[in-house]
Amino acid sequence: MMCEICVICDHDITKKPRSSRMLKLLDMLRHKHRAKMHLNVISKACEQGDFKALHIQAHLLNFPSDKSSKQRTKAENEMIIKYCEIGDFKPLIFTQNRQILPTLLDSLNPQDVLIVEDITLLPFAVSYKNTHTSCKILIDLREFYPLEYENDTEWLRSFGRFFSHLCQTYLPYVDLAISVSEGLCERYRSEFHIICDIFYSLPPFFDITPKILQDTKEIKILYHGFISPDRSSMELLELAELLCGTHYRLYIMALSNQRGFLEEFCKRADSIPTLTMLAPVRLPDIIPTSAQYDIGLIPFKPTTFNLAHCMPNKLFEYIQSRLAILTTPLQDVSAFVQSHKCGVITQGFEVQDIAQSLLNLSIEDINIYKMQAQKAAQKWHLEANLSILENLLCNKLGISIE
Repeated sequence: MMCEICVICDHDITKKPRSSRMLKLLDMLRHKHRAKMHLNVISKACEQGDFKALHIQAHLLNFPSDKSSKQRTKAENEMIIKYCEIGDFKPLIFTQNRQILPTLLDSLNPQDVLIVEDITLLPFAVSYKNTHTSCKILIDLREFYPLEYENDTEWLRSFGRFFSHLCQTYLPYVDLAISVSEGLCERYRSEFHIICDIFYSLPPFFDITPKILQDTKEIKILYHGFISPDRSSMELLELAELLCGTHYRLYIMALSNQRGFLEEFCKRADSIPTLTMLAPVRLPDIIPTSAQYDIGLIPFKPTTFNLAHCMPNKLFEYIQSRLAILTTPLQDVSAFVQSHKCGVITQGFEVQDIAQSLLNLSIEDINIYKMQAQKAAQKWHLEANLSILENLLCNKLGISIE
């Protein structure tokens, strides 16, 4: 009997590492067992050409984009706040671009599992399950959604209430949940009584030889990923200024989903001689590109619950790139780095603490951490999640893969 699995994303699956790697794992599981498994993907605004470049045999169904926070007008944002204040969340769930989702789901053969990559689409999965009672729902809770932008009071009284509603109303219908850290799992358990399994965001394995430093002519520090006020990202500029007169140079490959933030960041970065802004690269190129550098930086402060308990994609991408890790003392990240001896943990969360840790490092230290990253890279890659996913599907959800 054919096993039918659908991955549902409120984003372009080719642009997000966690969901695209979940699809890759399902494909690997199918090949491992030579299983009769049909993979479906419902994704927002995903180009067929980009999807084919994943080289995964799966049926893609698309739904259109909606407006991002950058694109919404002031009046539209005020309307969202009004809906949330009166507790009318239906307009935020059943948006115009999502109206096609029930039709897309019904166009498929009856699904055995829906893997929901964004909680905004969980109501549609629950509705499908109500009419297809044998279907199971696995949700990826990669962050604690009600506190995604907890330092923004306007967001808390609008989208914060919305995400709390989604969790309270729809998580009870979920059969299985995964998350990225112990801290996030515990918060979901204590607030919404849902048990999550740890599922790290692991990249594919790359057979890379660590780039051993021979001299201190230039030591390259890399930060790649999102920048935002919540991440105290403007302090990266201050860090670069503190590196003037040293052998270190900071390279930043940044994205931002907040209007004007990246533009202002780049404008201010132009005048700092120890800082180079890099153009973003395609997802498959992140690790080969990162391997040109020496140190992978995780500079976050615990300014939000999600940052305090993050296990970011970049940690494992830095490791696959064979970089020495430099991290602030975030609970879950620092425990991982310490146990694998693959980097240094700063004494505190300020940029001065990061700069001091760099000044204390020798070439020998950096090379040792790179070699430890080489060891960690043999374990922490995509295939390590294969047995975990197989256990989740077969043993916990009772899905037959044969």
